Amino acid sequence: MAENDSLPEFLTIAVDAAKKAGEIIRKGFYQTKHVEHKGQVDLVTETDKACEDLIFNHLRQHFPKHKFIGEETTAACGATELTDGATWIVDPLDGTTNFVHGFPFVCVSIGLTIGKVPKVGVVYNPIMDELFTGIHGKGAFLNGKPIKVSSQSELVKSLLVTEVLMHLKYLIS
Repeated sequence: MAENDSLPEFLTIAVDAAKKAGEIIRKGFYQTKHVEHKGQVDLVTETDKACEDLIFNHLRQHFPKHKFIGEETTAACGATELTDGATWIVDPLDGTTNFVHGFPFVCVSIGLTIGKVPKVGVVYNPIMDELFTGIHGKGAFLNGKPIKVSSQSELVKSLLVTEVLMHLKYLIS
């Protein structure tokens, strides 16, 4: 069976991993956090590390031949490049700064590329219980209901959101 035929299975396993990691995030959200710094502005917590370990172990159990790129392991081991094979890209706790400060805008982000093309995506906010999923060519969903981009074509009538911290990294360097 071609890997593209397995996309629904890949999504199911990724959702399961995201929800399990979400349980760790939910428990840690209301507790005192031990915070380390990665560089000048990036933070990492034990929750980040525990979630990444859980997600990678879960995915490796089901897909041992796939490749993996993770925010915490990549930071520790150097950059990992995409391959033409199936490659999982994971941010185990996307929004660590929000997590540390008790803002509920945090999520588990898991993506799968095949041939360097995004094929499956999962974004799970365990605090707000919002699960975004998508399969290449099959649409995107929020908690199982279809979602779509706005049809608004005028910038002045649009909502545009950006993260200041992301831009701060470039200002500091």
